[in-house]
Amino acid sequence: MNPAERRALLLVIGFLAFAAVYNGLVMSPVLEQMAREFGITTGTAGLVVAAYGAPGIAVALLAGPYSDRIGRKPFLVIGPFVMGLSTLAAAIAPSFALIVAARVCSGVGAAVIFPNANATIADTFPFRERGKAIGTVIGMNTMASVIGVPVAGIVAEATSWRVSVAIVGALAIIAASVLLARLPNAPGTNRESRVRALYALILNDRSALAAVASSFLGALFWFTWATYLVVYFQRTFGLSEGPASTVALTQGLGVLIGSQIGGRLGDRTGHRPVVATSVLVAGFLLLLQTNLPLPLLATATLNLVLSTVIGARFATNNTLMTEQVPEARGTMLALSASVASVAIVVGASIGGVLVDGPGFWLVGVFCFAAAALSALIVVTFVREEPIDLEVQALR
Repeated sequence: MNPAERRALLLVIGFLAFAAVYNGLVMSPVLEQMAREFGITTGTAGLVVAAYGAPGIAVALLAGPYSDRIGRKPFLVIGPFVMGLSTLAAAIAPSFALIVAARVCSGVGAAVIFPNANATIADTFPFRERGKAIGTVIGMNTMASVIGVPVAGIVAEATSWRVSVAIVGALAIIAASVLLARLPNAPGTNRESRVRALYALILNDRSALAAVASSFLGALFWFTWATYLVVYFQRTFGLSEGPASTVALTQGLGVLIGSQIGGRLGDRTGHRPVVATSVLVAGFLLLLQTNLPLPLLATATLNLVLSTVIGARFATNNTLMTEQVPEARGTMLALSASVASVAIVVGASIGGVLVDGPGFWLVGVFCFAAAALSALIVVTFVREEPIDLEVQALR
């Protein structure tokens, strides 16, 4: 591809990433309205969020190897079509049980998107340009939390939650249609290997396994905190849900900024040091935030800074993962996505226990421990082979 074609592809992939993240977040601001309609608690209504994420644990593991064998495009087209149609079904479903079932189907479609989106970028962009490209996509999907969540709430309040959800379903179908028309057909990168052989390549690679373990710990740190961020501002400063959610937007803005800086910095200096340093610094900043009696403005500023730092990790870590086992890239990224889904479930569970028990000070301690261990694994065991080889060539 020439540079213009690469830029066009990046915009298309970024649009898809925005649609997938927006689809996952759209239920959060409408839970109370949905709960009132069906006469259930808000906590029970929250099952629609869990139902969307749960399929990612298993589905990505199956889809990844087949994307290496048959190519990325079928998954990047069929995935958002399934996600969009299922979301439209949820918007018109007459019962809560059917809504949950539709969200599970939507999650199945979403589960194949991100591994294949990142793999497509890695297949297209050379390693030295990949961090910037992945950072651009992360920036576009982060806009879903900065813009999408408030818009979803406003639309739901002005009309109904069903209209807000239906709009997101239509957006996913549009994204699939654009990809069908614009994404080039490309053969698989490893058409001969079977699924078991592709996973064997990863399981026999110490650096790849270490990268997966580090990614799990980094995701565990982040999702343990991110799940209860609004609750933190509510309990610590006595804010209501609206103002607390507004202050919590510092998280999305920070990730948006950090992903752009981190990807470009990793391309210039190497991604491994950025991954290790950013997760360690972010963990330390969170430890300070949850254990120092700071005023609201200072706390919001600190949260913006730590979100910016961890945002740098998102872009560089994804880039580092793409080059661990290039011949099984889709499988590797699918495994990483599955592990991230596990981290969401584990982090939300552990965080809930800590928040309801000792409090947020221990959340900070736990997250810092996970972040420090993640950084240690990267520094000790994970290689960055393309740059390492270039350094060796200069000696």
